[in-house]
Amino acid sequence: MSKIAVIPVRSGSKRLPKKNYKSFNSRNLVEVARDKCLASDIFDEIIISSDDAYFKGLVNCNKVKFLSRTRNLAGDKATTDVVVDYFFKEFSSCESILWVNSVSPLQSIQDIKNCGLRLNEQGVDSVMAINTLYQHCCIENNPLNFNRNNPFEMTQNLTPIQRYVYSCMGWKRETYVKNRNKGFKGLFPGNMELVEVSALAGMLIKYEEDFIMCSRIEEALELTSNIKIPAYKTA
Repeated sequence: MSKIAVIPVRSGSKRLPKKNYKSFNSRNLVEVARDKCLASDIFDEIIISSDDAYFKGLVNCNKVKFLSRTRNLAGDKATTDVVVDYFFKEFSSCESILWVNSVSPLQSIQDIKNCGLRLNEQGVDSVMAINTLYQHCCIENNPLNFNRNNPFEMTQNLTPIQRYVYSCMGWKRETYVKNRNKGFKGLFPGNMELVEVSALAGMLIKYEEDFIMCSRIEEALELTSNIKIPAYKTA
């Protein structure tokens, strides 16, 4: 059974139109994700999936394939769980799927590798990339990890927040499909593991300013397929 990386690509984007088509320095965002998945050398197949056949032209070797999906599965109303259901239906014999987000172009090869390897450990059913933050945090103006009546804590003494960054998330087929068939409505059935990734992996491109900032960071760091982003270290 195969271990698959899927790079989902929407043709449309309201906040930054055509962001997956734009040149990100020398490559577009999908090519960046594809090349890092290949360089990780942990996948049997890498699938570029889109509602636009344009991205079929990015298939550059036997390990990379293209999966067409309907526009309703790439639209604003398509939830992640429904898209993952579709992937497991199309790849009925795969062991696991790691969703690699094209709009996280600064995630490192090691970030992807760490998520993929953790997913395929025994006893792990799903994974989500996170950044651990030592910061004062509130929800709806209510303190989450501190008390306003206490002396102001040093950040290193706070209970850390584990923030989902969405650069990678993944599922084991057996647990996911079995639970979804039983009516499970969530996205992460079974034993979910949170995988610490680099701080730069948490920088997702949603707006034009994100695109410009990330491209400038990549230029400044002289990122290539042979230079990895340092691993994020918690306080």
